[in-house]
Order: sequence, then C-alpha cells, then structure tokens
Amino acid sequence: MSKYLYGASVQGIQDFIFQSNKLREIGGASEIVEQICTKKFEEEIGDGIIRENIILNAAGNIKYIFNDKPSCEAFVLKFPKVISKFAPGITISQAVIKINEDDKLTDAIDKLEKNLKTQRNKPEAPIEVGFMGLERARRTGGVGIEYFQGEVIDSSIKAKLEAFSLSTTRNISQENLYSKFFGEGLNLSKIPFDLNQITKGKSNTWLAVIHADGNGLGNLLIKLSERLKEMTVEESKSVFADFSTRLDLATRLAAHTAFDSLNSNNKFYPIRPIILGGDDITLIIRADLAYEFTVKFLNEFELKTREQLAPLSQFHEDFNKGLTACAGIAYIKDSYPVHYGLHLAEELTKKAKKSSKKINNSLPPSSLSFYKVQSSFVEDINEITLKTLTAGDISFDTGPYYIKPQENHFSVETLNSKLQILAEQETSDEKLKGVSKLRQWVSELYRNQSTAKFMMERMKSVNEDFYGKLDLDNAIIDNKSIIFDLLQLHSFRRNYGN
Repeated sequence: MSKYLYGASVQGIQDFIFQSNKLREIGGASEIVEQICTKKFEEEIGDGIIRENIILNAAGNIKYIFNDKPSCEAFVLKFPKVISKFAPGITISQAVIKINEDDKLTDAIDKLEKNLKTQRNKPEAPIEVGFMGLERARRTGGVGIEYFQGEVIDSSIKAKLEAFSLSTTRNISQENLYSKFFGEGLNLSKIPFDLNQITKGKSNTWLAVIHADGNGLGNLLIKLSERLKEMTVEESKSVFADFSTRLDLATRLAAHTAFDSLNSNNKFYPIRPIILGGDDITLIIRADLAYEFTVKFLNEFELKTREQLAPLSQFHEDFNKGLTACAGIAYIKDSYPVHYGLHLAEELTKKAKKSSKKINNSLPPSSLSFYKVQSSFVEDINEITLKTLTAGDISFDTGPYYIKPQENHFSVETLNSKLQILAEQETSDEKLKGVSKLRQWVSELYRNQSTAKFMMERMKSVNEDFYGKLDLDNAIIDNKSIIFDLLQLHSFRRNYGN
C-alpha cells in the first residue's frame, strides 16, 4: 500500500517577526512561528495523528508521512488557509511525494526538497486586498481592521499581540518559546515587554542582535542518507525523526546553558529569544552580555551536539564529532530598526561561515563576527566595513574570531586575555591612560598614519608595561588590527558597569 510523504516550508519568517520594532509584537510573532510547525500542525491533523510518522516539525519545516491519500489531500487543501488566518503574512509552501513499498525514504526526501524549492518560487496572492479608500496600518501598510490604543492595526499585528498575551499568561508547564529557552526557572514576570526594558536601570541603551547557525549539517545528513538507503521506510523515518529531535534539543540546551552563565540581576531578563529551533537561534540581548553569551553558546553547541548525536554514530563515525556553529552580533541602539540589525547579524554570520569553510569545508570551526552600528545607513556588510573599518593600509575588519585557536587568525582566547588586561587597567593607578591612548591612536590612524605611527612608538616607551601586556607588537596580522574590536567590547563592559 502506498504512503505519502508530505512536506511544508514556512516562508517569510524574518519579515513576519521583524515587521515591527515593538517587542510585544516581535515576541508574539516569535510565538506564532514557534507554533506553526508544532501545535497548529498537530491540531489540524487531529486525533488521527501518528506521532511515529512525524519526521520533522521544527524550525519552519514539516515532514510527515500520511498512510492514505484522502487524508493527505484534505490536509494539503486546508493547511495553507489555516496558517494564513493564524499568521497573516506567512506563506506555506507544500509538496507531496508518493512512496511505494519498495521506495527508499531518503530518495523521497530528496525529491520532496526539490519540489519544495520549486513551490517557494511561486508567489501567492495576498488574502487581504484593501481598496484605496480603506485606512491602513501605518507601521505595516496592511489593511486596517480595528483600533488598538489609538492606532490602526492590521490582522498581522492583532494576531501577534494576541499570541504575545497568551504566551505570557499561560501555565509555565505548557511549552512555548520562552520555556524552551529559559528552562524550568522561567519567571514570566521577568520577560521584557519593550526593548528599553532589556536595558532598564542602565544609562547605556545599546542592544545586540545575535544570529547563530550550525555548520556541517548538510554533510552529516548526506552521510546519514547513504546508510539509510539500506533501510525500509519505517526504519528510516524513525532515524530521521530521532536525529531532528536530538539536534533541536542540543540547540535548546546550549542556549539555556549560555543564558544561565550571564549572572544578571535585572528586574527583567536582559535577553529576548526570537527564534530557537533546529541548528539555528536568533535573539535580542543587552549589548554588554552579547559577546559572552555568544562565546558560551558556540562552545556549548559543540559540546551538546556531540553528546546528543553520539548515539547515531552507529550510522557514521562523524556523529561523534557533533556540529560547530558560526554567529554574527550586530550592536545597535534601542531606537535602531531591529530588522536591519537582524539582517546585519545574518550577514556577519555568513561572513564568519565563509572564513571558517576556508579552514575546513566539511566541518568549519566555530567562529563569530561582530559590528557596532554607529550610523543610520544600511548597506551590504562588505561596503560598510570598507567605509568604516579601513584606515590607510590598516584594516579593523578583523573577524571572525575563532572559538578554538587557528593559525594566522585571531581567536576568542586572544580577545579574552586582552579584555582582561583592559579591565585591570580600569582599576590601576594608570587609570584610563593606556586605553585613552589606544583610542587616540585609532582616531589618528584615520587622519594621519605618520602621526599614528609616532603615537604607537611613544606608547611603547612611555607605557611599556601596558604595551607589553597587550602584546601590541603582534596586534596586527596581515594588516588587520584587533585593537578597534577590543576597544568596542571593552566600552560596552565599562559603560554598563561590568
């Protein structure tokens, strides 16, 4: 008897979540996205759901095996409409592959992915089409449906606000995005409602958007697929489901451990998860905690994926290695559009991945890149760094920084040791003399390289101890200097009183 492999891919997630700069709406949108592939999907299948047939239902992707054609057809017809009402602005791409008794599940999944890619390129007409005479929601341009606190809102904003309200009042035992991220110690009253609550009690209003994405997943899946070709559909679906569950859990555990390491006593959590699933995470966090969180997460992601995926080493020994990840941190003011910050964080992640792949293409080493936005323009990351991080023949575009030391590259270990020296300088009799001179050197480098060179030589003789501890003779590799990044991270820690 034939079975039917159903696949769905959620499109427009980032645009849907970051359509607004209001944290309530961002949070509500995150919760909606979290439920599309889990709660909503399961509700629409109904009591006839066979949990053993769920291959994947996380991170905007669904793969499920229907045992008969009528139930599959009925679901395909109704699910997009259900989601368009549940999450206005989200589009679902669907595809189905018939599986005969002798077919291999791995081959069916490959065909399914190709069909889903084709479906993603087919635009869908919006459900709501407003006439010129209708009032629009000014922040989104959507068709206005009602007033909220004196503002016209559309169906998308309304759905996000309702989802946010539900997520912050439901029983903590019910799993949602926040409980997945914060764990059993979740205190709903500490979830920030607005961006300024993340920095509440601090004079500095810098935030950071962090995006991290796993490395080596595709290569691992190829190796797994090769082994699964020898198995039946029933055996294959069980292994695929186990793999996706283990990967999702590893990411959640890594995020939770990284959060626990922050040691913050704010009235509100200084962090707000946006996306958490599969091998990918996006969040907003107080600026001074971003670097520490990201380093901890990347370390924990390697550790947790090794632990969780080790039982699958019977299919290939590379599962014992786990996965690595790359991350991007965009430092922004709380008034800066968050969706631009997210775009920059994603670009920084891609940049880190590209560099890491040059070292090891099959399993790139974990690394992170960061950038502090100090202007209002929005450009390609390469254009931004070329304009703002180049002073003569010296480039301050130093990243990415590697979690484990790599030859001829700067590492997190190097950054940490130098940050510690700057922190000690804060409490010494020298006070800020050395740090101030470094800042002056950076500024002068943009104006006059000869004067900057003289300033560095003078620092070497006058501030010999400081110069030696920072190892400034080796602070430049291939005309790239670590000093600018070092001063940026130090300023966040100092301004926040950490």
